[in-house]
Amino acid sequence: MDEKGFAYTLDAVLALIPVMIILFGVSNFTVSSESTIQIHSSQKAHDTMDLMVNYHEGNDLSVLERMSTILTSGNNSQGSVDSAGEIASNFLDKNLAGREYLLTEESQLGGEILAGKMELKNADNVATASRNCGNYTFRIYLR
Repeated sequence: MDEKGFAYTLDAVLALIPVMIILFGVSNFTVSSESTIQIHSSQKAHDTMDLMVNYHEGNDLSVLERMSTILTSGNNSQGSVDSAGEIASNFLDKNLAGREYLLTEESQLGGEILAGKMELKNADNVATASRNCGNYTFRIYLR
């Protein structure tokens, strides 16, 4: 091997050392189980809201569309809030069995709870997702 070939080979080997250090450092990086649980809860919250937007049970309206229609037709009366909450509870109890959740309406009812039971004041690791339907903004909290 001549002098130039040796110098280029040595240069290439030395250039690989920082790359190897970075690869070994990244491969030993661990994700805490708490952050993994948070990611799964966040995905579940978004999936649940997507399902409420897209699931049509027997009629042409989705779960959120039925709730929005009931609230609108009842002029946000307590009876319409109770009816919309019952629809939400039936759907969420079936799809979130064993999980704590809270569903609220933010824009028209000022954060009124429609379904579920959860204490938000002391809640750690709560995932949220929200969707708009009509003039209403529905938000779900999951733990």
